[in-house]
Amino acid sequence: MREISDLPELDLTGEHLSEMLNDKDNPWLTLGIMDEIEDPNLLREWVRMLDLQTRLLGPREVEWLRANEFGQNCTVMEPGSGDGHYGSFLARSFPDTRIFGLEANENIAKRFDVSQSTENYGIDICKVGSDPLPEKLSQGCDQSFLRFVLQHISDPRPLLKATYDALPPGGKIYIIEEDHSFFTSEPYWLPYSLATDAWARVYTAGGSDGGMGRKLPALVAEAGFAVDAFDIILRNNVEMGDSFLDLFEQASRVLHYTSPDLLPRAELRRIENEFRADRDRHAQSFVATYPQILLCATKR
Repeated sequence: MREISDLPELDLTGEHLSEMLNDKDNPWLTLGIMDEIEDPNLLREWVRMLDLQTRLLGPREVEWLRANEFGQNCTVMEPGSGDGHYGSFLARSFPDTRIFGLEANENIAKRFDVSQSTENYGIDICKVGSDPLPEKLSQGCDQSFLRFVLQHISDPRPLLKATYDALPPGGKIYIIEEDHSFFTSEPYWLPYSLATDAWARVYTAGGSDGGMGRKLPALVAEAGFAVDAFDIILRNNVEMGDSFLDLFEQASRVLHYTSPDLLPRAELRRIENEFRADRDRHAQSFVATYPQILLCATKR
């Protein structure tokens, strides 16, 4: 079996990168790994990932949102809504809030299960920052919510500028992101290391930014917002139990179907087998983190 260091690297420098960044058909610079997803197998794995992220991480996130005045009888714009898993969950958690999901990738959006949603939530196809907002948002909105979106946009500034323009003075933006710089385990834990190394490798090759979390304050300030709250929450395997392993196993499957050349099936099977071998002892023997970055800011 090849070692991680033996895997080929993608040319993301010089002329090749310049061509990608100047693609006239890609005005939003969406070079991240979720751009233009069409493969049914990959879509299926992403849906499972989005569902896991909602069920495992959502309740704590809602607590944080409530503490920071989210969704108090207002209208919320949700760019990057995906298949609506999280937006529907958010709408159920805030029944007096009207949430408008906006998704750029039609292949993902069409998997929205209307039967599982509520009257205060729906999805429209819109590449915020490039496309005009739907007519139903022509009067703007009170708040905006982005979850795991900016990491998959090579240049988040057009999206943040469009969000700023859609909000009234005093309107708030809420962002939930990751930052892979806070991936850590003690002591060394082989399956976790294999999974996080693969995560970094595929993100780098695909144009997603695993270090987005720490960049949020500067990015929203550049767009004109004033930061109200910024929290780094290290979810961990001791707290989450086997759900932590489920999250990393599913992330590895997404990464494999995204870039099978960078994470071959044999290495995916190794990651899965190593995690499963540690299911009976990981919470007592290791501490490993999944970092979430949460930001709230106000339009000046």
